[in-house]
Amino acid sequence: MNPLTTQLLASLEVLLQEEIECRLPNNHSSDWEPFYWDFLIKGEFNPISLLYSQGWMRNTDIEIAIKNWQEIEEIGVPTPKRYNDYADYTLEYCEDEVDRKSPEFQLRKNIYNQLSKLLKSSLNDLEVYEFSCSPVYSCFAVIGKIDDKNWICITSTVPQETPDLTEIIVTEENTEVPFNKSKTDLEFQIDKIIESLTPVLTYGHYDGGYDNTYHHKIIYQTASEKDIALQNALIKSGFLQIGKFQTFYPNEGKYIFDNYGSDDEEAIELYSNYQHLSSFLKAKFPELIVYTFRFWDYTQIFIVGKSAEKDRVGLRLTSEFHYNP
Repeated sequence: MNPLTTQLLASLEVLLQEEIECRLPNNHSSDWEPFYWDFLIKGEFNPISLLYSQGWMRNTDIEIAIKNWQEIEEIGVPTPKRYNDYADYTLEYCEDEVDRKSPEFQLRKNIYNQLSKLLKSSLNDLEVYEFSCSPVYSCFAVIGKIDDKNWICITSTVPQETPDLTEIIVTEENTEVPFNKSKTDLEFQIDKIIESLTPVLTYGHYDGGYDNTYHHKIIYQTASEKDIALQNALIKSGFLQIGKFQTFYPNEGKYIFDNYGSDDEEAIELYSNYQHLSSFLKAKFPELIVYTFRFWDYTQIFIVGKSAEKDRVGLRLTSEFHYNP
């Protein structure tokens, strides 16, 4: 490890000895941990290499991805085999937008099969990825070459148990990497299929009675580089968010004091620790990027700055949704 990286990491570990707690809305409490990326060992740092390094991204078959997308709209968000459970699709808090038992809705299985056949027959270097950080939930992406120069990534929107973090971490949101080109015949064919697969409203929870719905739909993005196509598709799906770090807890820590009490010594100490941590990060790193990965009931957050050459140092947080907060 580069000496500067070692020094920054050591300083950060000292700051985090105070066990700086974070509780995302409706989540269990968890502590920030130090994070570092050794370029000489792990190679280039980007959101996709980060997913790989954490063991959250692995290859699978297109049939598994297509089945997942089709089952979500038919019977709810599926969990892996040994759990044999689904988020309830029967909407209790609002009127369902579709009749899932109608013949027209059942025909959507055939449309998904058409999509699968089209992708398998038309894409070169086809790969399918499963994203998961726990045994409970997986989401999927299909990627391949349209032609010699361009890639396409097809995925689905994802549920977000904890969508709003603005009272805890303020970021300047980055958009997808722009890519402009005329559409190919394949893209027009995919557009036609997706138009037939209109978005379906479903729940994004198990059976806890939480009014948390989202529209499940198929989306895609194209780019001249494989990782950029994948990254942009994951951003569009809601799975990945990327933003420039601004600060922790705006409004003088109102979120902390609302949860602990304005006169609580623990809240005062925690807010002070966050101020010290924020000052340290801003002093040591000219730019900090926040990467947020949403795995249904888990949220994984990384706040990362460049230390030396291509090494990275920062913070990481694993937060689990609380089903009975």
